[in-house]
Amino acid sequence: MKKKLVNLTTMLSIILALGFSFFPASPVFAATCTGSGCNGVNPCGTTCWNDAYNASVRYASTMYSANKYSPGCIANWSYARNTSSTYLAAQTVGVYTYHGSQPYLYVWNSMWDGSGTVCTRGYMGPTYMNYNVSTSNACA
Repeated sequence: MKKKLVNLTTMLSIILALGFSFFPASPVFAATCTGSGCNGVNPCGTTCWNDAYNASVRYASTMYSANKYSPGCIANWSYARNTSSTYLAAQTVGVYTYHGSQPYLYVWNSMWDGSGTVCTRGYMGPTYMNYNVSTSNACA
């Protein structure tokens, strides 16, 4: 009886091991867009935001600007954050600038092809599109 139980347990273990081998251990990352296909796309709500990291960061006063990079999407974007709500802008240098239309703690702009070097910056100021502080370029 004991031998049959051991054999049954061994067989069940083998069946379970084979069954689970057909399922991936972790979910597969499927990029929402890649490279130039991400140009102008808002990263919020895409898979690009999921694996993004701060590739380069610059500080100015109480604000910082991060050059976000998504390796899965091969795309960059600018993310500006301040310690208190103010008028902010996030810029991908030479390409696109998003201006926060009211005081925010953070803003970001749309993505841009990250297959080459992309520079970003952040701006803040007392009123809409009236900036008196900016970071230096954060390039990655």
